[in-house]
Amino acid sequence: MKKVQRVEALFELLRVVLGLVLAYILTLVIIILTSDVTPQEVITNFVLGPFTTSRRFGQLMGKFIPYVLGGCGMCFIYGCGRFNLIGEGIVNFAPAVACIALFNTSIFNNLPWIAGVGLLLIICCAVGGGLAMVPAVGREKLKISEMVTSIIMNYMLLYLSLWFLKIFFADRSQAFLCSPMYPDNASFFQILEGTNLHAGIFVSIIGWVVACLMFNRMRIGVKIRICGSNGMFARYSGLNTTKIVLIAQLIGGIYAGAAACVDAFGMYTRYQYSVLTNIGMDALVVAVIARKKPIFIPLSAFVLAYIRTSAVVLNLSTNIPIEFVNMMQAVLIFFVAAQSFLKKSKEKAIYKISMEENKEKGGAVV
Repeated sequence: MKKVQRVEALFELLRVVLGLVLAYILTLVIIILTSDVTPQEVITNFVLGPFTTSRRFGQLMGKFIPYVLGGCGMCFIYGCGRFNLIGEGIVNFAPAVACIALFNTSIFNNLPWIAGVGLLLIICCAVGGGLAMVPAVGREKLKISEMVTSIIMNYMLLYLSLWFLKIFFADRSQAFLCSPMYPDNASFFQILEGTNLHAGIFVSIIGWVVACLMFNRMRIGVKIRICGSNGMFARYSGLNTTKIVLIAQLIGGIYAGAAACVDAFGMYTRYQYSVLTNIGMDALVVAVIARKKPIFIPLSAFVLAYIRTSAVVLNLSTNIPIEFVNMMQAVLIFFVAAQSFLKKSKEKAIYKISMEENKEKGGAVV
């Protein structure tokens, strides 16, 4: 049985890697054929662009950090069979609530750095978890589509966060709508000076490890996966599916709050969100590429961050628009999400292993 599980895990990884390679090749070919950019320029700007300078690499890592946390959260939500997209609104709203506590109270006065960022994380995670429960409860108790509710709430939370900013903590001395500068004990310091690589990466690493343990080694993770794969079987097995699904979405909201915290207080020196960041939607893409498995989240998060950064570098260096390069993301998802991609090869490998194990046990060969 362990051999079969290893084969399944290997083919899941191969599906992601081969999907990436095919999408990459297709994108490069189309760019070269439809534009006046030479193959050398494409390789220099698109393939190697994010690694040519520390600033560009830091830009990639700045996207990677919240993608890991948001992707882990979506693994729990998507894994239980729900499409709660509230993470998009949480990224805007949770830091706004934290900023009210930061600028309108004395809680953060004289706190050491670790306590300050820890308190920010607690506030953002609590707000994220609470917000995620609204569409979750609406679906489980009132049969209201959690997708529709969460999309509506995203825009509501965007405008509510802007209202909070204008009323409670706007810096009127600035020419644009923003908060005052974050104090040193309420922001993630830069690991590489002058880049977007900040200390929030340590939060992402810890969050990823915890997600892997919960999803694969703890009972709640097993129950979430059972509910997601076959809800009827879970109910007839005696599981409280409503409770489990709510817990899964609560965990997803907490992770979305953590992603909001590391992005707002790591990437910027002020709260300055004025539009939806798209981090919540990208987290769903990360979870889809990772096949709802937290163990693959760093790989899928890095891939998406790399695509996004490469698109920006290519757009700044050539006349190719960012949207043109983003088709690579669609092609990648197409191959990864396709259930029949590599399915026959996987079934043949599993069948071969089963026959070998049957022979070793002295069973009849079919």
